[in-house]
This record gives sequence, structure tokens and C-alpha cells, in this order.
Amino acid sequence: MRHFDLSSGAAKMALALKQLDIKWESAKESWNDSTSKAFHKEHIDPLMPDVKQTLEAVGRLAEVLARAARDVSDRFDG
Repeated sequence: MRHFDLSSGAAKMALALKQLDIKWESAKESWNDSTSKAFHKEHIDPLMPDVKQTLEAVGRLAEVLARAARDVSDRFDG
């Protein structure tokens, strides 16, 4: 049976979110005007909670898939 690995994709997404935050903090040191604030408000602010919510959903889905795989495995083993 094929097992799906959601954790590696989720880990990559979490790392990308962290890197985005680090890069944005660095960019703010030299780009801190009304345009940068508007960009942050329009693009970065909405992204952070959406990605975090997605990561939580992926975690829940991984649990459901793991439970389903165990149930199917138990059926064929027993």
C-alpha cells in the first residue's frame, strides 16, 4: 500500500514561512516607507495566518490518513 507523506511538505511550507518573515524583517531595514507598509498589509499580513491555518489542517489530515492506513492494515493483517 502507498503511504502519503504530508509532513515533509508541511515542514517545507513552515520553513518557507519562517524564511519569508526573516527576509521581510531584513528588507524593512532599508525599505520602510508607506509603500512597504502597504505591501506588508496587502501581501504579507494575510499570508501568515493562512499558511499557519493550512499547516494545522495538514497536520489534522495527516492524523486522519495515518489512522485510516492503520485501519486498512489491520483488516488485511487480521
